[in-house]
Amino acid sequence: MYTARRILKDLADADRRRRILTAFWRFADEGSRAVAAVQLARALHFRDDTIRRMPPEKKAELLAGRAGAAEFEQTFETALMLYHTHEQRPMLAAFLDHWKVPHNNGSIEAEDYTPPDAAAVRDAVAKLGQFDRRDVAIYLAAAGLLMAGAWREATWPVVDELAR
Repeated sequence: MYTARRILKDLADADRRRRILTAFWRFADEGSRAVAAVQLARALHFRDDTIRRMPPEKKAELLAGRAGAAEFEQTFETALMLYHTHEQRPMLAAFLDHWKVPHNNGSIEAEDYTPPDAAAVRDAVAKLGQFDRRDVAIYLAAAGLLMAGAWREATWPVVDELAR
């Protein structure tokens, strides 16, 4: 089972973890950032204002140090979603195109579509070799986590194969 914490700790190296968490501080809505800043300040025994005034990269670095903390799970899930929809759009679009899932620049637009099965996921991974395997593993793990159900059943076995 992949949680956001496991994805960040086991699949993402330090640089990817930093980029994912920086995406949270750059693209999350103000409320989500405020909650994360309060949680981070509390965890580090800092004042909230101290955290809020830091640049996104510094906040991402501090948050990465808490990658195993359960109280940040929602923040990490949001970070993964924002990272992929803002920083990894070409990869999302390529996979969704391959699976014929309607989307707008990597964001799924329709409710009525058929998610890929594990064979289709494996086929896409094989045919879309221009993307880094580690990035693909993180994307597929996050898709399974965030989309659940059929997506999880199709993607997580392939993530396990890629992570070996």
